[in-house]
Amino acid sequence: MMFSNLVLKNRWRDRVVVTLKSGESFAGVLWSNDSRALVIRNASALGAGENRTDLSLDGEVIVLLADVAYLQRP
Repeated sequence: MMFSNLVLKNRWRDRVVVTLKSGESFAGVLWSNDSRALVIRNASALGAGENRTDLSLDGEVIVLLADVAYLQRP
């Protein structure tokens, strides 16, 4: 999956949900990107905790674009 850097740059600092091809999802603030990865801050792993609760994650989550199925703004 290829995203134009301008398309993503125009959405920096917006809240997003990133769904991976594996089915895992993360929510957070799209902080930056390059041609191969997204940087998500204030992230949560959606449905990853007990009873499918969301888990807050420390630091940044770096997601390879090759692993992204969907990127949405809620």
